[in-house]
Amino acid sequence: MLFGLGIASSRPLPTRTFVSLTGPEGNIGDALIRRETLRWALGTSDELVVYTGASPGSWLRQLGVPEDATALRSKRSVPKWLWMLATAPARPVLVFEAGEVPLHKGNALRELVFLMETILVRLKRGVVVRPPRGIRAPTHPSLWLHARAARLSQIALWRDGTSAALVSGTDVVPDIGFAVLTSAPGVSGERNELIVSMRGARPMPSAAWVRAVRATADAEGLRIRTVVQVREDEARARELAQALGGEFDPWGSTDPVTQEAKLRERYLHARLVISDRMHVLVLAAIDGAVPAELAPNPTEKIANAFATVRIHDITLDALQADAGRMQEFLQAQLDRSAFIAEQIGAARQRLAEVEQQMRATIQAARR
Repeated sequence: MLFGLGIASSRPLPTRTFVSLTGPEGNIGDALIRRETLRWALGTSDELVVYTGASPGSWLRQLGVPEDATALRSKRSVPKWLWMLATAPARPVLVFEAGEVPLHKGNALRELVFLMETILVRLKRGVVVRPPRGIRAPTHPSLWLHARAARLSQIALWRDGTSAALVSGTDVVPDIGFAVLTSAPGVSGERNELIVSMRGARPMPSAAWVRAVRATADAEGLRIRTVVQVREDEARARELAQALGGEFDPWGSTDPVTQEAKLRERYLHARLVISDRMHVLVLAAIDGAVPAELAPNPTEKIANAFATVRIHDITLDALQADAGRMQEFLQAQLDRSAFIAEQIGAARQRLAEVEQQMRATIQAARR
């Protein structure tokens, strides 16, 4: 059995669900996984309470938060969130946000609060849901507190085996972003572009990297385009377009909802997408492009998350390869496009099963 069930009871509704959905509106990947987290929370109770922290009002629209939800939109609202949790009717549901969990030094107090929230919900015979998450920069005591809270949660999911092992977790499932549907089902237009989207905070790729990408595009007859999925990467996208002789799609003053739609349209026309951002590659793969991480000193984040969906060897360290080796790597990704599409479909199905089991757990706790 994937999840433990809560304590059965015949007590009727009303019920209340709490869901955390913080994040910057300038990061479409964060919006993607927060939106899916919200979708998991919808329909689980009579009342929905959403905490978005310091995010602007446009973030609510970006995620599709229902108008009848109670939205707590500033860090000053934390006491109200805790009060509503403490005074909630029996059997509340608490849904933490999916994504990366930083456990570096200084996060111990926050993790202690999350542990107390978890204990409170369990004492009220409710259900705690932790959607697929990955751990970053684990340190003590933050890691110890996080592990205790995860063990007390009926549903605690991990998007990679490394994160699960850190807290002795057992339920490794695909990143929640893989649950997203393609933006144009049944549409099979011409894929004639090679798209690049790289982090602006990391070093500019080398001249050999540029040669490899250009050579791949030339060999496959693809146009090169750079796009922006995170606002802070816009300057880097402009630099790469110039270096690669490609077209540059700015974000500029476009609102995030429109920007996301534009990006998804681009991915529908791409054969290959190169990035060192995980959810650039997830979205690209969902929309039928071949994902590849070709970057200097890549972290294990992308490789681990894609390994969970049985897609291995998706990453190459550009500092450890010459232009010829990098081009071979990119060609190898293109050669397995059908396999990648098959695994993406299987990941989506797996997440649908997980969501069904989550909802069954909540229903069983309220009988």
